[in-house]
Amino acid sequence: MKTKTNQRLLKLAIVSIVALGISGFRVHTFASPATSDMAVTANIAMSCSISTTDISFGAYDAVGAHAATPLMATGGVSSTCTTGASGNIKISQGLNPHAGSNDNIPIRRMVAAGDAASFLDYEVFSNSGRSVVWENGTGVGYTGTGSAVPLTVYGSVAAAQTSAVSGSYSDTVTVSINY
Repeated sequence: MKTKTNQRLLKLAIVSIVALGISGFRVHTFASPATSDMAVTANIAMSCSISTTDISFGAYDAVGAHAATPLMATGGVSSTCTTGASGNIKISQGLNPHAGSNDNIPIRRMVAAGDAASFLDYEVFSNSGRSVVWENGTGVGYTGTGSAVPLTVYGSVAAAQTSAVSGSYSDTVTVSINY
């Protein structure tokens, strides 16, 4: 009898374990989910940054090397604009323009250090042939690529400026991008 009781308890334990196991794996049912769409948007504003590399002409000799040939040098403008942003890069007349200078036809001059009455004429161009003056009226057209775009600024000091006194000359121009 003891064996039958043990078997019966064993069977009851197995059935209980199976019943508990099945109830643990029952499929839960949920109500239908509620949904809603969410819009995701962004706006990209046109934006630009600009940096420059100075033009350093070095030594100018109005009666020797540059009596008949202008002194030439280059500088640079690098602009990074939002892809597709278009505008114009302009270069001002400088701090010492000639009296007849204007934004569309600049006549740029460097002034001698310590002698505000002595000037050295120069010009900046947008092409290597130095035939297209880089001015402050319409400037040079530009379209942004999202990456830095380097542009060369071609400078030239006019030949045979024999009235200029010896010494150091300088000017400052402002480079801007209008977009």
